[in-house]
Amino acid sequence: MSDEIVSKKPSKPQSSRKGKKAWRKNIDIEDIEKNLQEKRDEEIIKGKDSGDLNDDFIIDDQPSILASSKAPKKLKSKEILTNKSKIAALNHSKHQPAKDSHKIQGVKKTDLLRLIKLNGGKFKSESKLMNRLDQDGLVKSKAKDLWDDEEEDEEEKIPKYIKSTAEVTKATVVPKTLKTESIKITTNELTSKSVHAGKSYNPSLESWKELINQEYDAEYRQELARQQIAEHRKRIQELMVTLEDTIIDGSDDDEDEEEAEAVADKEESEKDYSLSINKPNKIKIKTKTKRNREAKHKERVKLQEEIKELKKKMKDLSNLDDILQKQIEKDQEEPSQKKRKRRDKLFKYSPVETPLEVKLSDELSGNLKNLKPEGNLFYDQMLNLQSSGKIESRVPVAKKRKYGKKVTEKWSYKDFK
Repeated sequence: MSDEIVSKKPSKPQSSRKGKKAWRKNIDIEDIEKNLQEKRDEEIIKGKDSGDLNDDFIIDDQPSILASSKAPKKLKSKEILTNKSKIAALNHSKHQPAKDSHKIQGVKKTDLLRLIKLNGGKFKSESKLMNRLDQDGLVKSKAKDLWDDEEEDEEEKIPKYIKSTAEVTKATVVPKTLKTESIKITTNELTSKSVHAGKSYNPSLESWKELINQEYDAEYRQELARQQIAEHRKRIQELMVTLEDTIIDGSDDDEDEEEAEAVADKEESEKDYSLSINKPNKIKIKTKTKRNREAKHKERVKLQEEIKELKKKMKDLSNLDDILQKQIEKDQEEPSQKKRKRRDKLFKYSPVETPLEVKLSDELSGNLKNLKPEGNLFYDQMLNLQSSGKIESRVPVAKKRKYGKKVTEKWSYKDFK
C-alpha cells in the first residue's frame, strides 16, 4: 500500500427526479465534510487552533513545571522496626482509648442514678449527704468561720492503739543520715570526676610521661609492701620453728625421747591392725614437759617486759625537765579539733583496685581507627559506688564442704563368702 492515499473520483451527482421548480434538491456537501475532517485531524495532532483560544493578554507569573514533592526520608532503623504484618497486633490495656468515667456501660451516671431512685433503689456510689440534703434540707454541722484564713484543718482523732498497730505510719522526723554526706572511702578519678590528660587517645608527651611515672610509683609502693609482708611472714615462721626446737631443760630431752619412742611403737603396732585407710584422729594432749616448757617461756617473757619498763622509767627520770616543759607547752596551746581518721574501707574488704589504663608508646596512635578503648562502664559504676561509700565491698566466696570426705571399707561382702 503506497504512502499517498489516492482520492476517489467524484461521482456524477444524481439528477433530481423532481422538477426544476421543486423546493428539495440533492446538494453536494463533500468539500465541506472534507474540510471539517481535516480540522479534526489537525486538532488531534496539534491541539486546539490558536484562533479559537482567548486572545486576552495574560502575564504568566508561575512556573510551568511543578516542583516534585519528595517523600520525607525515613531512618533505616525505623523502617526495620515498622510493623509490616497484615495481622494486627494484640491490644493492650495501656494502648486502649481511655474510658469515659462519667458513663456506666454507655449510660450517664446521672441518668442511671435518677432511674434507680425512681425505682426506689440505692446506688453504692450515691452520696449519703446529698440524699440527706434533698430529704431534710440543711444538716446540723459545726460552725466554721469561712473568712478565717488561718484556721487549720482538724486532724482525725485516731485512738492510740490503732496508731500503734497500724501497718504503715507516716514518718514525723527526718532521718539524720539524710543531712550527712556519704563517707568517701577513697578519692579517685571517678569520685572527683576528672580524668588525667595522659589518658587521652592522642596525649601530649609531658602529660603521658607524668601519668607513666605516677602509675609506676603507685605500683612500686604496692610491690614493696607485698615484699615486706612476705618477709615478715617468713620471719614469724622461722621464730615459731626455733621456739619449738629450743631446749630449756636437759632433763626434758630424755622424757621427750622416751615419749617419742612410745608413740612410734604404738603407731607401728596400729599400722599392722588398722582397718581404715584414713589416718587415725589424734587427740593432742599436752604432756607434763610441754606444760613446764610453756610456763618457763611465760616467766622469761614477763621478766623481759619488766626490764624494758624499768629502763624506760630510768630514761624518763633523767629527762624529767624536758618532759615537764613539753607538757606545759602542750597545755598552753589551743586544743585543735581532732580530725576524723579516714577509713580506707567500709566493711571487711577494701574497694576493688582500679586497673591500669596507661597506653605504652607502641599503643599510642593519632588515628581513631586504631584506638583501643579502655575501661568498662559497669566496672567503673561499681567502683564509684564503692569509693563513695554507698555500697560495701564484697568478694566472691567459694562453696566448701563442711566436713571432708572419708574413705571406708565395707565388710558386707564377707557375708557372701
